[in-house]
Amino acid sequence: MAREANPNCHMLIWWVDAQIPLPWHSQRHSDRHLRASHGGQQVDTTTVVTGERAVSGRRRRESHDSRHDCHDRPRRSTIAEVAGTLARGAAIEEVLDHLTAASVTLVPGADFAKVSMIDDGLLWSASATSELAASLDAAQQEPHHGPCFEAISTRRVVRCDDLRTDARWPHFARRAATSGLRSVVCCPIDTPGTSGATFSVFGFRPGAFGPDSEAIAAVLASHASVVLINQMQQRQFQAALASRDVIGQAKGMIMERFGVDAQHAFSMLARLSQELNTPVRDLAAKLVDCAKA
Repeated sequence: MAREANPNCHMLIWWVDAQIPLPWHSQRHSDRHLRASHGGQQVDTTTVVTGERAVSGRRRRESHDSRHDCHDRPRRSTIAEVAGTLARGAAIEEVLDHLTAASVTLVPGADFAKVSMIDDGLLWSASATSELAASLDAAQQEPHHGPCFEAISTRRVVRCDDLRTDARWPHFARRAATSGLRSVVCCPIDTPGTSGATFSVFGFRPGAFGPDSEAIAAVLASHASVVLINQMQQRQFQAALASRDVIGQAKGMIMERFGVDAQHAFSMLARLSQELNTPVRDLAAKLVDCAKA
């Protein structure tokens, strides 16, 4: 006498089968579909299992996307803040401070950062997230040897994975390693008309930076370049305005003294500039100063 099938047993078989990884399931049942009877109905377990796995996979992807979005949200917010600072034309000091502070969030492995510049052979920090970062300029200044000087001279990104074993800059490495630093990425900043500038990030862990860190640091260095070039252009524009004002005053004095128009006054000023081998602006400034004396 045939025994009646136990519905609970069939459901247990279906549940166990659903837990089996898909490749094993496909290999075992490649020539047929398992069919379990429950409540008088035929259930294609292959279709059910595939559907369950599709739902499970979708949930895993949604969970991963959610975690990824939560991880990237602070970075997007930081980028927006930096862009906002650039857009509203804030002072260069404020923009660079925002940029270096943001790099600690944006660059994987970064513990602090700085922007360094060279003026008359002196390396100094225009912005730094810590006093330790600023003090590293002195460690490079004495021998004129270190990641900043190398990045400026080679115009390439310089990276060190462990300052304890890197022999390129022994004086800097000893000073930095004593402070607990292990890793550094230093990017040259394109600043025409200056002696050089760099954007650097530092990490306390050996091997803290990888290719992604280098790429992001290079992008931030480009932002710093835009800021510095914009400042240089503003200074040139202001200097041009000042020169125009001084030259205008000198022209007015010549017009009044000799009774000539503006064009002739400027021609006289230019001719005198050539004879004295003195720039027009400097000559005009001397005339104005003499009139005020």
